[in-house]
Amino acid sequence: MLLLTLACCCGCPAYYGMPMASQYPAAASLPQQVADLRLREDPRNAQAAQQLETQTRAAHWLAEDTFAGIYTTNTGKRVTVFGGTGFRFAPSSDADGEIERLTEQYALSDVQVVESGVRGRHERCAVGRSEGTGVVVCTSVDHGSITTGVFTDLSVDDSARLLATLREQIVTKKS
Repeated sequence: MLLLTLACCCGCPAYYGMPMASQYPAAASLPQQVADLRLREDPRNAQAAQQLETQTRAAHWLAEDTFAGIYTTNTGKRVTVFGGTGFRFAPSSDADGEIERLTEQYALSDVQVVESGVRGRHERCAVGRSEGTGVVVCTSVDHGSITTGVFTDLSVDDSARLLATLREQIVTKKS
């Protein structure tokens, strides 16, 4: 009986609290290059990224920090990434909410749950359109941050994998 009591009193909080402790607090920084993607910092892209960061701040007003950047490849692939850091109690519903928030802007449909392989991290991807071009929008939310990417010329699976790579480079756990 003592073991059962210890398991319930200590084990359950530890099981559910571990993702929170390992994911929050977080910091974000946009690297100059991720895989074959290069951060675009010319005036037009910098202005678009600043506007996107402002929209992200307005949508996630409790965020501790926000970020936005536009990456491209030599072959014309374009990735827009944005998000914020800060404590998130319910990452699953926040992932749903982010896709819902972006549905009208990107005419999103066919929302898919993507397995992240990380306990406490929830991902969603949806297909849509931006300025007449087909895009995939993916979001990844854990207890310490939200990262969303808009991808051109990629499948849903490839977009989800690339978002995971970007997230790994952009979001880090604060010490």
